[in-house]
Amino acid sequence: MLRADIAEHMKETHTISTKTDISPQKMLLLFNASKALASTTDLDQLLSVIVGEVQGVLNCEGAGVLLYDHEKDDFYWRTVQDRDQFLSSAREVIRIPKDKGVCGWVFSTGEPALVHDATTDPRIYRPVETKSGFITKNMLCVPLQSRERRLGVLYALNKQDDFSTEDVELMSTLAGNVALALENASYYESLANSHRELERLNRVKTKVLHHLSHELRTPLAIVDASVRIVERRMNQDGFMTENYPFHRIYRNIERLKTLENQVAAIVQDRESSKDTVKSKLLEYLRDLIDLTSEEKPALSDALDAVKASIEVIFPEADLVDSRKVPLSKIFSHLEDKVRETVVRRKLDVAFIPPDPVILKIASHIILSVLEGLIRNAIENTPNHGKIVVEGEKSQGEYFITVKDFGVGIPDTEKPNLFEGFYPVREINLYKSATPYDFNAGGTGTDLLKIKVFAERFGFDVQVESTRCSCIPSISDLCPGDISVCACCQKTEDCYSNGGTTFRLIFPPELLEENGTLP
Repeated sequence: MLRADIAEHMKETHTISTKTDISPQKMLLLFNASKALASTTDLDQLLSVIVGEVQGVLNCEGAGVLLYDHEKDDFYWRTVQDRDQFLSSAREVIRIPKDKGVCGWVFSTGEPALVHDATTDPRIYRPVETKSGFITKNMLCVPLQSRERRLGVLYALNKQDDFSTEDVELMSTLAGNVALALENASYYESLANSHRELERLNRVKTKVLHHLSHELRTPLAIVDASVRIVERRMNQDGFMTENYPFHRIYRNIERLKTLENQVAAIVQDRESSKDTVKSKLLEYLRDLIDLTSEEKPALSDALDAVKASIEVIFPEADLVDSRKVPLSKIFSHLEDKVRETVVRRKLDVAFIPPDPVILKIASHIILSVLEGLIRNAIENTPNHGKIVVEGEKSQGEYFITVKDFGVGIPDTEKPNLFEGFYPVREINLYKSATPYDFNAGGTGTDLLKIKVFAERFGFDVQVESTRCSCIPSISDLCPGDISVCACCQKTEDCYSNGGTTFRLIFPPELLEENGTLP
């Protein structure tokens, strides 16, 4: 049928649809097709339901779905049903070239085709009849169009009283459902393939990591024991072993043990709270300083001074052997220190008596972390401001909170907070003043240190901050005293206008069982 004939038939379709209603039987066909689409993810089952409904409602001998094969550049029957099973029995051997048949014409033009007399239509692909024995008398063929491309065609064959323009509308509507189902099936199949590939890779990963973990464990134990034997024998022979890099060797053995633990954790599908990039970088830096000092003795004094500074800022500690004390004693020590060091500041620093606890972390580490948070709070809180420090146990975890009612942190600067050596204020406003002074500058290592310790020892750090609305950007300045602030009529105005809360969260495994010991 020519393109003009199709246009005329579609015009007739519009006329018919405005004058008559679609029959209840055909409405039921659309309903059943939509219901099948919503009730199954099995594409072949869905297509079988739709094709069977088409065959029954339109009273035709056959119906089916031809899909385009991109690799072979032709069409194949995905589903086909006919009363005498000529087509269905030969579907595996029937392939139609892309540029042949009514399907090729519909696929290329994107328009439906009504063939009233197949014996005279030049588009009919005769090898289908030869291979199947099915003789085509008339047909209706509509394109299957997805959002991005054409997928194939939907066929109805040999209707007893010939196809109508109403049938064109019905089949075009059905084609939309079929195309949607095909598209969804394609996505589903891609996801299923990706899932199977991920499962395969996961099995390979587990096997490799399990092997790596096993291969690391035994040599590490032997190397560790051998080095300790060498050190002991050297001591027995009178050598000064402290002049040899045994400490460095042991530290790197511990790194390899940590790696082995991390590999084992991955294999067992559990998280490892061991060191991450920042804390490892500090360990590498210590080794680099030692090696450089040995290679260049002239720099040893300067490098030793650098190393000493690193040890002061980032002290190493043993989680088991280091001294641990109740948190209440740490709070008491910090409260005394704050009173001595901030006497020149007019601040209300309140230490709320903490819930009893002993943390499985060396006390000097906890002291260093809290001192850094409190100093940060004091330096960002104007005179007559308030800071609250408290500790409480809740749902098996322990929370230490340092809350200030100071200037707060702009949203643009929050992502850089723990990066270290990063001033929140503009460079031209940055200054190095006496520690604990308002807006006192510094190296920026306090928060970096806290982050490193959190990674090393397995606790979490959370920050909530609201920038004072009177100084929204980092270039705006707070006068440093609430009593002279033009935005505040009374002290409480400042309390509700900005501030920062740091919260340390210690999981149950970092809490001593008897946390009430004196």
